[in-house]
Amino acid sequence: MTLRHFKIFLAVSELESMTAAAERLNMTQPPVSQCIAELEAYYGVALFDRIGRGIRITPVGMELRTYAANILQLAEEAERRLLDAHTGGPLRIGASMTVSSTILPPLLRRYASLYPSTRIDIVVDNTATIVDQLLKTTLDLGIVEGRCDGPAMLRSAICDDELVLVCPPGHEWADSGRIGAERLRGRRFFVREQGSGTREVFEAAMLSRGLSWESAGTVNNPDTIIRLVSAGLGLSFVSRRVVEGAAFSGMVSVIEVEDLRIVRRFNLVRHRDKRVTPAMAKLMELVSPAQDAASR
Repeated sequence: MTLRHFKIFLAVSELESMTAAAERLNMTQPPVSQCIAELEAYYGVALFDRIGRGIRITPVGMELRTYAANILQLAEEAERRLLDAHTGGPLRIGASMTVSSTILPPLLRRYASLYPSTRIDIVVDNTATIVDQLLKTTLDLGIVEGRCDGPAMLRSAICDDELVLVCPPGHEWADSGRIGAERLRGRRFFVREQGSGTREVFEAAMLSRGLSWESAGTVNNPDTIIRLVSAGLGLSFVSRRVVEGAAFSGMVSVIEVEDLRIVRRFNLVRHRDKRVTPAMAKLMELVSPAQDAASR
């Protein structure tokens, strides 16, 4: 039996008239009568009693009406869900910590204003975790600042971001605001957790200059790191975008390191084999007009 059979049966059962059901469904009366006959033959039961020129639904017909109504409701819900997926969302997007506190809010605000019917699900974690979820396809897109190499990943650049050295306002470097990289040797730094793009590029930059350093602590939140630095408990390299407000208020001082500039790139990343949904394509258009390039 088809959904068409159940749709016609419901109309007949509600109106208790083949003719009235045909009018509601914009059909002629013979196909409606044939449909009811097919249902009764298929199940081997009488769904309606014929009384004179009228009909009355039988107890068995009442049972079928309940099931038919539920079946049609589920079919309509499935159709709406698939149409929603085709035209919009949901969009499952992951962002690393720094991205989530800087470029993500205005980006998603713009996206929501353009496509208000699309539901957005957001996951915030470090780069390694976001990439892992992309590989498992539990996320559609990610915006990260760390490495996302591998043959399964596609990426496109969004913008560059600079890591800057921060110290407490009363620190010995605060007045000059500028030092040479060698003065970083042996200093204590707050760093992000393993898997963080910020930690990755900091460690690589220090290693490239042969600069040893000590850990003042591992912290997975950039704002907490800024507060710890402000309290005089250590130094750190953090995103210039993240620290702007704290530097402006005098909470910390930003120090230029003359011969050590640390710049990383925010990338939009996705799984190579993940089908691009309309919701994904719309976000990709906002942040990356060029075609995705394979990881280099």
